[in-house]
Amino acid sequence: MGRSNSASCPHCASKARVSTSKKITAITREIYYQCSNIECGHTWASLLSAVRTIVPSRTPNPAVFIPQSSKTEPMQETSPSG
Repeated sequence: MGRSNSASCPHCASKARVSTSKKITAITREIYYQCSNIECGHTWASLLSAVRTIVPSRTPNPAVFIPQSSKTEPMQETSPSG
């Protein structure tokens, strides 16, 4: 898992680091965080899920369903005018 998934401790607001994560489903991961403040020491689990599609995959997995965002229009083929 990359470092772009940052969080703050819900108790002391210090930076938290991801200690590990595990796959729950094709679109959901459980992420385990540890607070960097040794006086706080809070460790917790959080869920990360894909909730909507903004740009559809060019290689979709038929076993995965992620709803299309209502703010985007489905891509349409354009026909030459003339």
